[in-house]
Amino acid sequence: MAQLKGLPYYMMWFVQCRILGKRKPLQSVVFITDRCNLDCKHCAIVREGRHSRSKSLAQLKEELQYCLDLGSRIIDFQGGEPSLWTDDSEEARAMCGGKPADINTLIDLAQSMGFFSTTVTTNAQAPIIAKSSLMWVSIDGDRTFHDSQRGEGSFDRAMKNIRESDHPKLNANMCVTNENWQDFEKVAEIVQNTPQLKKMAFSFYTPFESHDLVPTAKQRNAVIDQAIKLKKAGFPLMNSLPAIELMRDPQNYIHKSQCWISNFIMSDGTRFSACRGKETDVCNDCGFGMAAEMYLLWRLDPRMVRGALSARS
Repeated sequence: MAQLKGLPYYMMWFVQCRILGKRKPLQSVVFITDRCNLDCKHCAIVREGRHSRSKSLAQLKEELQYCLDLGSRIIDFQGGEPSLWTDDSEEARAMCGGKPADINTLIDLAQSMGFFSTTVTTNAQAPIIAKSSLMWVSIDGDRTFHDSQRGEGSFDRAMKNIRESDHPKLNANMCVTNENWQDFEKVAEIVQNTPQLKKMAFSFYTPFESHDLVPTAKQRNAVIDQAIKLKKAGFPLMNSLPAIELMRDPQNYIHKSQCWISNFIMSDGTRFSACRGKETDVCNDCGFGMAAEMYLLWRLDPRMVRGALSARS
C-alpha cells in the first residue's frame, strides 16, 4: 500500500522540516500541457491554437528529477487536459521502445524514479485511461450548471466515462464559485450515488484571473455548513472536518500555512517553490482546500493525517 511504502519517508520529512527547520516540498504539481478539449469559464491555465504548449518527455523527465531532488515524493500531473498530452518525437519514441509517449508513460516514469504516489486531474471528456495512484474528475454541479460552465454535453460525457472507468481511486473535485455554490449538495449526491466515484473534495474559487466568481462570505459559510452536515451524515467528503471549518475565513490560517509543502512547475516551465498565490496577491481570497489541510498537517492533526493516508493508499 502506498501509504505504508512512504510512511518512513514522511516521518523523516516531518522531523527534518518541523523540528530541524528544513524547507522541502512533499508534493509537486507539474502542468504538462495547457491544451484542453474544453474552455471552462473559471480556468486560468488553458491556451488555444498556436499559443498552446505541451512539454516534451525529455523536459518532463528533467522536471521530475528536479522535484525528486528537492524532496518531493508525490506528483500531481495537471493541465490543460493531461490526457491530451503526448510526445511523438523520435527522442520520445527512442525512450519508449518505438511508441509515442502518453500520460501513462509519465506515470510509469515517476514511479520508477521513486515517487510514492501519482495523481492526474481530468475533465473526463475522453475515456479515463490514466493508471495513476489517484484520479480526480472535475464536476462543477448538476448537468445544467456543469454544462454552462464547461460546455454543452460535457456533463453527460464525463458521467459516461466515469461509469465506464475501472480506476480504483477515482474521485470528484468541485471548484465552488458564486454561481454554483447552491449545487454543492447535488454534487455530493452524484458522488454518493455513483459507485465508480470513491470520494469528493472541494475548494473555493481562487481569483488568479478575476474576482467575478469569488463566493461571498455568506455563500462560503453556507457551503461549509452543508459540507460539515454531509460529512457527519456519512457522505464521502475527502476534506477533513477541521480543514472544512478553517476554510470559513482564510485570514485565520493562510498566512500561517506551509504552502511550500507543494512546489509547482507551470506549462511554460516556470518554477514556483510554493503556490503562486503569493506572487499574484490572492492569498487573502485563497479557497484551496489543500492550504487548510497543509496547515493541519504541519500541526499533525490526527484527523487530517488519517484522511491523507487513506486517500493515498
